[in-house]
Amino acid sequence: MGMKFWVLLQRDVLVAWRKKSNIYQPLVFQLLIVTMFPLGLGAGAQTLQKIAPAVVWILALISTLITLENIFKDDYEDGSLGLYVLSGLPLPVAVLAKAGAHWLTTGLPVILFAPVIAVLLHLPGYAYGVLMLSLLMATPIFSLLGTVGSALIMNLKNGGMLLSVLIMPLLAPVLIFGAGAVLETTLGNNPNGHLALLAGCFVLALTLAPLAAAAAIKVNLE
Repeated sequence: MGMKFWVLLQRDVLVAWRKKSNIYQPLVFQLLIVTMFPLGLGAGAQTLQKIAPAVVWILALISTLITLENIFKDDYEDGSLGLYVLSGLPLPVAVLAKAGAHWLTTGLPVILFAPVIAVLLHLPGYAYGVLMLSLLMATPIFSLLGTVGSALIMNLKNGGMLLSVLIMPLLAPVLIFGAGAVLETTLGNNPNGHLALLAGCFVLALTLAPLAAAAAIKVNLE
């Protein structure tokens, strides 16, 4: 089972790298949006510092959200999902592999690009560590919960908007805790409470999301 997991993970990562636009587009999107804030607000560094935690997190969330629809859609259309079942690989394990591949090709680039966004928004340097740590805990949650939404809408032609409606209520607490941790750091307060809540969300997502996504896949394959 372990070998099949790594084979599926590697296969999805390789497929994503062949379509490099899927990796670059979210980052370019973030860069374009963040450059609009100084122009639109006409604001100086102090005002940008105040909104920086929320902006960085919202951009990270939206950048991930626009890539979630295709986690299972291509596999559903070409019949690969049926092969996962026939191969004997438990569906929750296959879901974990898909979520891991999505995080490696979407979440990880978002984390590595976050300091660039932070610099453009004049986020204080002492908040970078908490920013990176909070994103490191939260982006896997985006991918895990995204598998649930993607599994629910994979048989729809244009289900991206529906997916956003379905999972945004689940992602909102993650956004609040993550942005809150960075904000508390910029204010000189202890962010450990928010980070602990993020860790709890990660454990819940890791435990429940693969089971929920597997159930949704079974329903769509019947």
